[in-house]
Amino acid sequence: QVSTQGDRIEFTTADGSGQLILVRHSWVTYGQVPPTSGSYLRVEVELICVSGSVDYDPYNFQVFDQTGRLFETAIEGAGDAMLESGTLRPGDRVRGTIAFDMPHSEATLLMSDNSNQTVTALKVPD
Repeated sequence: QVSTQGDRIEFTTADGSGQLILVRHSWVTYGQVPPTSGSYLRVEVELICVSGSVDYDPYNFQVFDQTGRLFETAIEGAGDAMLESGTLRPGDRVRGTIAFDMPHSEATLLMSDNSNQTVTALKVPD
């Protein structure tokens, strides 16, 4: 069951439910370590817990491009506001940045739970 409202999507895990919001994204060519692909996709997300509990971690996110190539979190590209890790309870929200070392292209952000099951996905406009 997936419902989207702009750059917001509801999700349900084994432990709870919530919303993933794509606040903003940008492409940068710098970081603590220069990107090997030429750019970092920086995605600022907000997570809201609606019921139960929602665990979050920057490593629960991946991106794939339109060719299907998968990119893992690149913490060296996230800057100062990197998403932390923790657990949300109903009504809690957290915001942070996740980065991916990837060539500039259309991308889809995947969010997984702690057992690596994909929970939800959001398109990142190019």
